[in-house]
Amino acid sequence: MIARDPRRVFHLANAATGALLGCGISHILPLLPAAAGAAGLQAALAAACLCPRCAWVGANVTRGPARGAVALTFDDGPDPVLTPWILKALDAAGAQASFFCVGEKARRHPGLIRAIRDAGHSIENHSDRHRYSFAALPQTAIAREVRTAQQTLTALAGQVPLFFRAPAGFRNPWLAPVLAAHGLRYVSWSRRGLDTIDPRPERVLRRLVAAIQEGDILLLHDGAGARDHKGAPVLYAVLPPLLAIARERGLAVVGLPALLG
Repeated sequence: MIARDPRRVFHLANAATGALLGCGISHILPLLPAAAGAAGLQAALAAACLCPRCAWVGANVTRGPARGAVALTFDDGPDPVLTPWILKALDAAGAQASFFCVGEKARRHPGLIRAIRDAGHSIENHSDRHRYSFAALPQTAIAREVRTAQQTLTALAGQVPLFFRAPAGFRNPWLAPVLAAHGLRYVSWSRRGLDTIDPRPERVLRRLVAAIQEGDILLLHDGAGARDHKGAPVLYAVLPPLLAIARERGLAVVGLPALLG
C-alpha cells in the first residue's frame, strides 16, 4: 500500500514525528534525542518534495526506453519571442519536442499554442500559474492548478495533455492522485541544461550532450531563460548545436509521446 499511495509515507512519518515528540515530552525518551529524531523525519519529508527526479512522493518518469531517440522538452512557455524561434529551429532540423506550457501564458498567447500543435509537437501541462510554492500547496489548490491548465490547453490545442511536470520540479504526495484523476503521467528529466540560471551557452550545452544516450529526456526552457553577456537568450547558441550533435550521434529528437509510447 505504501508503494501505491505516497501519501501513506507522509502520514506514517508525521505520525512517527508526533510519537517521538510525545515520548520526549512524557519523559519516555530523552527530550533532545526525540526532538532530533522528529526534526530528521521532517527534513526527510522536505527533501522528498524538493527532489525533482526522485519517486519518493509519486511515480516519476525520468527517462524512456532505448529506441534510438531522445525526448526534447521545453518548460515555462509559451513565449512570444522564444517559442516561434524554437519552432523554426526544430523544423529546420526535422526534430520534434514536447512543450510543458503554463495555463495563464497559454491564455495570453493562444496563437502560439496552435502554432506548437500545427508543427506536430505535443503540448503538456506545467500547471496554471507556475507558482514556486506549488510543493507547499494543499491538494485542493494543486487540483485547481492542474485542472485549470488541463482545461485551457485542451481547449486551445484541441488535444489533451498526457504528461505533467511541476514548477521547478518540486511537488508533494498529494499531486499523484490529482494526476491520476486526469490521466496524466508525471515526467521529470534525465538531463537538464540549467539554462534558466547559467548565462554561458557552452556550459549549458555540455550538460546536455556530455554523456547523452538514447532514452534521455532533455530539459530546456522557452520561458524565463538566461541571457548571455550580450543580452541574447542562451538558447540561441544552445539549441542548433544540440540538434546537430544528436543527429551526428544517430539519435532522433522526438517528443514525449513518441519516446514513451
